[in-house]
Amino acid sequence: MSYFRIAFQTMKDYWKMSIILTLIFMGIVAMYSVVYPAFKDNLQDMASTLGMKFSFIRGLEYMTTYPGFLNMELYQIFWILILGMLIGFLASSLLSKEIEGKTIDLLMSNPVSRKQIILEKYLGLIPFIVVINMITLFTVYGVTVVIGEKINLGYLIMTHAVSVPYFLAIAAVGLLISVIIDEKIKAGIITIAIIIGMYIFESISLLIPDYKFMGYVSLTHFYNPADILISGIVDIYGVVVLIIFIIVCLIISMMYFDHRDIAVS
Repeated sequence: MSYFRIAFQTMKDYWKMSIILTLIFMGIVAMYSVVYPAFKDNLQDMASTLGMKFSFIRGLEYMTTYPGFLNMELYQIFWILILGMLIGFLASSLLSKEIEGKTIDLLMSNPVSRKQIILEKYLGLIPFIVVINMITLFTVYGVTVVIGEKINLGYLIMTHAVSVPYFLAIAAVGLLISVIIDEKIKAGIITIAIIIGMYIFESISLLIPDYKFMGYVSLTHFYNPADILISGIVDIYGVVVLIIFIIVCLIISMMYFDHRDIAVS
């Protein structure tokens, strides 16, 4: 059966990376959660010291609470930026590595259309995103219980659930770059630069009110872990924008790949 064969192969290609990154993020979660009790008494002074200097970190004003501390130390940096860059880098190699490695002819020998190749490559990356998301969620809650702190489980679940379309949007960007750029490393660098650029745009929009409009060109603007984790507020408009963005990127990727000339060995 040819359907989903490429998707399953993509899952197999990334299962080792899934395990490695999941273990890394479990370690990061454990580290920040465990050190919270030691910092608890000093957080008020730290918040006063940081002040406006770090106002680009959303939810900074709540850093004296346990959820606010996790938001600042884990979600606002490692989650939306670092993990975002890693997912983008992996997605940017979906097609570029096949073309650069001269294996694209083998891939295209499957009895499927070029559009289906793009779609299945993308689908094959989804389990990776879901697994690292769920394991991190369980780790956060598990460590929280162990150290005797409190966090709203419903808010935590929503924080991770809404991050799925955010990461899928980043993966869609990486896939689009992968279709356009034939060199794997070059495609990865460009994708990471785009993700960092979007993060900077959002940061500038938060630091300088006159440049608030810059945030709207950033995917980061449409997913704010602070609002969800601390207050349970989900930006439905942001979720819709992310879903539309994913669809548009996939359509462009399929159309471009369907019409481009590819030299096969």
